[in-house]
Amino acid sequence: MKNKQSLPLILLQILAFEKFVQHMYVTYGFMENLGGIRQAVSFDYRIFLISGFLVGLLFLLSFVLLIRRNRLSLTLLFYLALFDFLGEFVAQGTLFITITVSFLIATLLLLIIGTRRSSLITNTGQAEPSEAV
Repeated sequence: MKNKQSLPLILLQILAFEKFVQHMYVTYGFMENLGGIRQAVSFDYRIFLISGFLVGLLFLLSFVLLIRRNRLSLTLLFYLALFDFLGEFVAQGTLFITITVSFLIATLLLLIIGTRRSSLITNTGQAEPSEAV
C-alpha cells in the first residue's frame, strides 16, 4: 500500500532537486565562464566551482534520502540550505547582497524544515499525512 506524502515533504523533494540542478548549472557556468560569472564572485572562482559541485551532489543525496523517507535527509538538507544561504553572502562579499532565486529557495528550505521538522518524517521512516492535504 502506497503511503500519502505530505505537501511540505513533496515541496522539500522538489526544492532539493532544484538545488541540485542549480548547483550543477552554476558549476558548469564557472567552468565555461558563462556571463563572466568568474569575475562576479569575491574569491577565487575555483573555490566556488569545487564547493558548488560537492554541495550539488549532496543536494542530490538529500533528494534520494527524502524519496526513501530517511530522517537523515532533513538534517542534511537543513545544513546544505544553511551553507547555501551563508554562501550567498560570501560569494557576493557583502552583507547587502542581491537577493537571488538561490537565496530565496535556501530560505524556504530552512523555513519548511525549521517549522515542520518533527511532522515531516516519523521515526518509522514514513511521511506523516498532511493536515492540509
